Amino acid sequence: MRGRQHHARYTRAVRRAVATVPHYRERYAATGTLPPLTRDEAGLRLHLLMPLGSSLLARRDPGRPATEHLAELRDALRLAGHRTGGREVYEVSPALRDPVRAYGTDWRVLLATTADALPQVSERYGATEPGPGGDALVVADAGQLKSPTAGALTAAGAGAVTVERVTLAAAARTRPAPGSLWYEPWLGHLGGVPADCGELHLSASRVHARLLDGATVLTLLRRRRPTFVHVRPEGAGSFAPASCPRHGVPILGRTP
Repeated sequence: MRGRQHHARYTRAVRRAVATVPHYRERYAATGTLPPLTRDEAGLRLHLLMPLGSSLLARRDPGRPATEHLAELRDALRLAGHRTGGREVYEVSPALRDPVRAYGTDWRVLLATTADALPQVSERYGATEPGPGGDALVVADAGQLKSPTAGALTAAGAGAVTVERVTLAAAARTRPAPGSLWYEPWLGHLGGVPADCGELHLSASRVHARLLDGATVLTLLRRRRPTFVHVRPEGAGSFAPASCPRHGVPILGRTP
């Protein structure tokens, strides 16, 4: 039943994209198919990936709601085996965001050293903004966790748990560590790696994976602005949709 419901959501997402999103309407009208979408093409045609009537002028676009971002991050953390309720979660980011209370968790931001306004922000917030406590989770890219100068990570409490997030391209080169998250900067948090199996679990309620002309492509089931159908992230050639041998849920398994 779960598999049929998941496929039905995917089918609805494809139909909605063809009916309302200029990029997909053009592609389907020309070829009768929806070929894979790469990051470079998405960047060039971003305005055409917005549903008709939903694209705002750049100066009025508030960006993606924080609630959607946090929901995706929470799902990825859960898949990776991290408890979030009753603790603080810090995400290393190039931009500040006001703390958000959701799902019984305080979601906060640690400013990365790559942020343009780091000196000014540090002067304003550095002396008053507390660092992660002993029970906190700190989510950061692999390079940020390994660097001794990774911004506010140096202020992390001794007991704080660091959670590494990796792209599919990085996972193709080196098997992700247990407990890590799958994150693509242009797509968001897409899954996690549980410690008890080491497989790359998909956030199945949000992501559908399939083979298209021999290539692994993803459809983001809940994303509207922009709409992503049949996207092919870097590193997808090393993986194929499969079922976790331990948990029986959707994963991306390594190809021979």
